[in-house]
Amino acid sequence: MASRSARCLLYEKLYKAEHILATYIHEDAEFLEEIQLLLTELCGFYSSGDVKGDTLIHYGGCDYLGYLFPACRFFKEIILAEFLETRLQAARTWINKEPGAFDWSLAARIVCELEGNREIGIEKEESLRGKITKFIKCEANEDHPVAPKLPAQVDCVFSTSFLELVCTDVDGFCKVVKDMSSLLKIGGHLVLVLALGCTFWMCGTFKLPVLCLDKECVIAAVSDAGCVIKESKDIKRVNQTKYSVIDYDSVFCLVACKETNVQ
Repeated sequence: MASRSARCLLYEKLYKAEHILATYIHEDAEFLEEIQLLLTELCGFYSSGDVKGDTLIHYGGCDYLGYLFPACRFFKEIILAEFLETRLQAARTWINKEPGAFDWSLAARIVCELEGNREIGIEKEESLRGKITKFIKCEANEDHPVAPKLPAQVDCVFSTSFLELVCTDVDGFCKVVKDMSSLLKIGGHLVLVLALGCTFWMCGTFKLPVLCLDKECVIAAVSDAGCVIKESKDIKRVNQTKYSVIDYDSVFCLVACKETNVQ
């Protein structure tokens, strides 16, 4: 079996979910406007009516549960797959309403407003808690992250704040996009959220490396994985004052439909 990648080991040692949430996601954080714009785009993807089904697997970013609120009413169950235990623990803490859980109520309220207040925030939070049925620990070997083994293909794979972290080069990135596509049924959907032009982000006092991606690379990888992009949005960075903590240029989000199986 291949050894754990150096990048993965570094993140396992230094990444703390509570530091990331406090810096980038907290409602008083400097990136709130970007979060609102991203939630708006994700709500648009799902409200089209095409991206729905029985099962969605959230690949990575398990401390970013707020980004699942737009999807939760369109799927019967959600599986969380993650390579960092600290992220899985952050998710469990919130789901179980344990002391110290991150407060996702603002994201829930934003999504409820975008959906025309079909639910109130508390109802949205309880809906998401009820949809999350299992946790899977991913692996990241010396070549590229490895998709979890599932008993059956799913209707949607959603990934945020994952590929840029554990992939060290474009080849590895393309391989894991194919891994994600392999989890999908024909006609299923791949939803990706990626930071473009990013080389690092700070987690507390630690500077963690990020794979620098551009839009053309992402589009090519999705196409090579047998998927056709239906909609995408490049959200340009709003806050220009926090380059000391992260140096991304924009957030690129897309929804693609799987049309063919690829090897």
